[in-house]
Amino acid sequence: MAVYDSDLQAAVDATSVAKDAGETDDLIGYLREQLAAREIETSDEDWLRRTVAAIEANPNYMIEDEPSDYVSPKRQV
Repeated sequence: MAVYDSDLQAAVDATSVAKDAGETDDLIGYLREQLAAREIETSDEDWLRRTVAAIEANPNYMIEDEPSDYVSPKRQV
């Protein structure tokens, strides 16, 4: 079992909750906002699209990978 940053998973979880609540039609934009709120930036559009597709298929989606350009704010020195 892989372990990923909890802030990254929290952004995905928040996006899933927003989807279920019907708060947004732009899940990629919403996920981007949730990542930014946690000081996570990515330009990996493929990861964003894959993650949103996985959220749409499974509201309890647990991330399987990180964006290719991901650097955890906790790991930065």
